[in-house]
Amino acid sequence: MFVKFVSFALVGVLGTLAHYLVLYLLVESQGYNPVAASGWGAVAGLLVNYILNFKLTFNSTQSHARTFPKFATIAGFGMGFNLLLMAELTQHFYYLYAQVLTTLLVLIWNFFANNFWTFRMDKTANASIVNLVATLKKPIYGVGLLVSIVLIRVITLGLYPLYDPSEARYAEMARKMLESGNWVTPMIDYGVPFWGKPPLTIWLSAMSLGLGGVNEFAVRLPSLLLAVGIGWILHYLVKTQRGIDQAITSVLILGSCVLFFVMSGTVAMDQCMSFGVTLALASFWLALRGEQRFWGYLFFIGLSIGLMAKGPITLVLSGVSIGLWVLMTGRWLDIWKAIPWISGTVLLLCICVPWYLLAEQRTPGFLEYFFIGEHWKRFTESGWKGDLYGVGRAQPRGMIWVYWLAAGFPWSIILLNSVITAIRQKQVGKLFGSGDGWRLYCWLWMLSPLLFFTFSANVIWTYALPGLPGLALLVSERLPQPKKLLSALILCAPLVFLGVVIVYQFPQADFFRSQKRLVDVYRQQASADEHLIYLNEKTYSIQFYMQGKAIELAGLDKLETALASPGRDFVVLRKVVAASLPETMKARLEPIKGYGEFMLFHESAGKL
Repeated sequence: MFVKFVSFALVGVLGTLAHYLVLYLLVESQGYNPVAASGWGAVAGLLVNYILNFKLTFNSTQSHARTFPKFATIAGFGMGFNLLLMAELTQHFYYLYAQVLTTLLVLIWNFFANNFWTFRMDKTANASIVNLVATLKKPIYGVGLLVSIVLIRVITLGLYPLYDPSEARYAEMARKMLESGNWVTPMIDYGVPFWGKPPLTIWLSAMSLGLGGVNEFAVRLPSLLLAVGIGWILHYLVKTQRGIDQAITSVLILGSCVLFFVMSGTVAMDQCMSFGVTLALASFWLALRGEQRFWGYLFFIGLSIGLMAKGPITLVLSGVSIGLWVLMTGRWLDIWKAIPWISGTVLLLCICVPWYLLAEQRTPGFLEYFFIGEHWKRFTESGWKGDLYGVGRAQPRGMIWVYWLAAGFPWSIILLNSVITAIRQKQVGKLFGSGDGWRLYCWLWMLSPLLFFTFSANVIWTYALPGLPGLALLVSERLPQPKKLLSALILCAPLVFLGVVIVYQFPQADFFRSQKRLVDVYRQQASADEHLIYLNEKTYSIQFYMQGKAIELAGLDKLETALASPGRDFVVLRKVVAASLPETMKARLEPIKGYGEFMLFHESAGKL
């Protein structure tokens, strides 16, 4: 029964994809009511579910004339349950989340009804279903864990606000790009170009906002899809090298690393660059193995993605891994034959160079700041003062290794323990030993960002992200298929993250650096002619949630002028700034709601 239910559920995933696709397109593109759109989505899912379940789950020998009416009847009841639940739940939840909960409940109904009525004459499965079960039985536990991780990340995408300054900043740049139609140069403010990074991540986020509306779910969705893409690349690579069991294990390890899980739903450049590095390094190895010729070109496409996501650091990180590996193995001739260096380089230049030249033409000075400032002075000058978009993060040299322990937790601790054990037993060679150089390649993959940033003066923990696939590959070499203890480790970070997000739903929780709740209060209380004002405190979340309609003031003198003008507006101030205001200004501001370090005020009726 359990195996049959799992099979039914897996088939249901395909039907659900059809359901959600129709739902999403009708709501977002055609403006349908979510309840009606959900009904049409259920019809699309019905046909997919019936065809696959007839042969795959129940392997029925009955005629379609007997089974389809029953299946359709049960689906009809399920559709009714779906509509009733959606009508109720969409009053309280975002429609996609309401659909997730509804789908789970309807799935249980559909399975038991079909098992005990539609296909009750099919008592036993024939050889084909037995073979299918035998194929699925071994990896099914890992697949279930992987689905759990993805579901937790999907469900939480829109349940917490964009945090200031970095995530909200990139989200707001994507919103401005969509609003302005300027797809060449991202804008950090209206008329102010952003030179810090190339635009690929902003392009993806802006397109997602265009399809899904201006909300957290839509702007974070590209990061999740990129994470899924990284997982697929890793799965294919390990399946080719070691087999499907280890492939699933490696993806689970990667997906449950603290940093990878968090970044799978964070608006940032790092995930896109990590996708490019992963594609490049995986393609390089597959090309070296003698797989299809196109892997050599995918190597350069991966580098191109990284160059368009975060710049030359992609070449550095990939080059450190590959260069050291070739130097240590001496396989210079092999890589020259396996990789189309000349035509691949031409492909890379054709993909990347046009945008860089166009960006310099549109905003002169970009190339100098980007290549010299962002990719030399940032890493060589402690507390670099030339950063246009923040301050240099001066850290002790080697801090990247501490960040790596946190980023790869819990697997970084397990790998570190393996290294210590091997050293004590004088078996260090086993850590790297494999005749084809595979383990050495995995080590260098993981170590490349750590080695490069060891002597960097400015680092943050996300710099360890491109090496996490290498960590997953190394740990999967030493672990069996996931069982109870390993399952607890795999679900550790996702469940803790889910718990934090649930706690955030309580009104008194204020640990996220975002102004969304203050914006919500403003929208509830403000009349049509009352504006929201804030000082220049890098509160990009206000601009995102206000869709550019908030008024930013450059200093207290501007605020004093605004308070003296006619009308009653709302003002967001840091609590420490509000406490230091002159008494005359304090008297003009009525506290409405505090959240974290900020307070929302409403101008009183009197004038200064």
